[in-house]
Amino acid sequence: MRNKSRLNQRYPVWVLAFVAGLGVAACDGGAADDHPINEQTFSNDLANLLDGSEVFTAGYIWDGRSDSYLENGAMVVREGRMMAIFSTDQQALPDSGVNVTELGDHHYVIPGLINAHGHVGVADGLDAGAAVASEELVRQQLMTYAQYGITSVVSLGDEPAEAFTVRDSINPRNPQMARLWVAGDVLDPQDTSAARDQVAEAVEHNPDWLKIRVDSQLGRREAMSGEVYTQVIASAHEAQLPLASHMVTLEHAKGLLRAGTDLIAHSVRDTAVDDELIDLMLAQEVCITPTLTRELSTYVYAERPEFFDDPFFRQSVSDDVLEQLQQPEVQARFRGADADYYETALPLAKDNMMHMFAAGVGVAMGTDSGPPARFQGYFEHLEMEMMENAGMTAIEVMKSASSVAAQCMGLAGDLGELEAGRWADFVVLAADPMQSTENLRSIEAVYIGGELFTPPVNR
Repeated sequence: MRNKSRLNQRYPVWVLAFVAGLGVAACDGGAADDHPINEQTFSNDLANLLDGSEVFTAGYIWDGRSDSYLENGAMVVREGRMMAIFSTDQQALPDSGVNVTELGDHHYVIPGLINAHGHVGVADGLDAGAAVASEELVRQQLMTYAQYGITSVVSLGDEPAEAFTVRDSINPRNPQMARLWVAGDVLDPQDTSAARDQVAEAVEHNPDWLKIRVDSQLGRREAMSGEVYTQVIASAHEAQLPLASHMVTLEHAKGLLRAGTDLIAHSVRDTAVDDELIDLMLAQEVCITPTLTRELSTYVYAERPEFFDDPFFRQSVSDDVLEQLQQPEVQARFRGADADYYETALPLAKDNMMHMFAAGVGVAMGTDSGPPARFQGYFEHLEMEMMENAGMTAIEVMKSASSVAAQCMGLAGDLGELEAGRWADFVVLAADPMQSTENLRSIEAVYIGGELFTPPVNR
């Protein structure tokens, strides 16, 4: 998978030097017994490490890439960054003089989850467009993501200018909302000259990604031609920007890969994927964001969904929106040819995701949440459960939403794992998520930059 380093917010040199000098180990990716700190005694160095830092302890800590937990773990955090992680079974903490936050001997700590394909600021309830755009809305939605343990969001297109303002104003040390990356207007040029012009105009706004849609909208329009999207991708790369491609068909996915796209946004939904597509993705280290809940959202509101009664869902959704979605004239919008197509395509999208995953293609958890009736926060959990139901194990899904998503989206230097140097973004759970992705709902606390996230009251 490509490391799109332009997106990385690199950590200070002093972090690397300090940790390297201590010889303190982060989790190394093996089983619990394979997480030793340096065998030499480092009590003096540990004292220096702990001075001015905060220590978080928990019964079970998952680093984002291993296949097991670090038991009786301690995480040392300073200025919002992880400084070290180790087991107190191997190195006891001093009896006094240490700022310790006990997260619970029977609790589970995981990295903050990453939505590799969301949208912020594009809709308020069922209303969308410029009329609803505001910085307050963007912040509110980022807080909703964080409330559900989604501490980072790559917003892939059509965000208002206010989203850029919020992105630029976020304090990375203590965001008190999900971290944000944005793409701006989805590009839709009609010829190669317009392709160059649109990329040049987009670059002026300093996006983190660019995005195109190559989609005939089920035959209602002509999809962007290969000549045009090839020029868009080339111009994006000249500007050192990664480009995400919305697509539906296998043919378009292959064409976009040959042209050099950096991300396939959505699963292939018209036919089974083949070895040619997989070989292209592997050779170019391109990932996919399956967005299974996007397909679900096209038809699920034709009747009243069961999750309308789920307290985990209801905690962030207004009664007014639910009432609107149950009006007959609104339910009628979720019936018809489009809804039938995507409902039929969803099992195929799942199968294609699993076929690519089994072949080694990077699958980054992404939902396309944010447009009307694609509920931010809840849909990420629904997506992860759908991924598990499609055939991935719970821990494979967890990696897809942490270390794999970070690698796919160019965030691996800062996010996705709990290790020295990265931001201390983590979620405290009451139940073991390796047993089931449903246990990812058992959120006790969310920390971003080592600071407890507190959702505002009566949002």
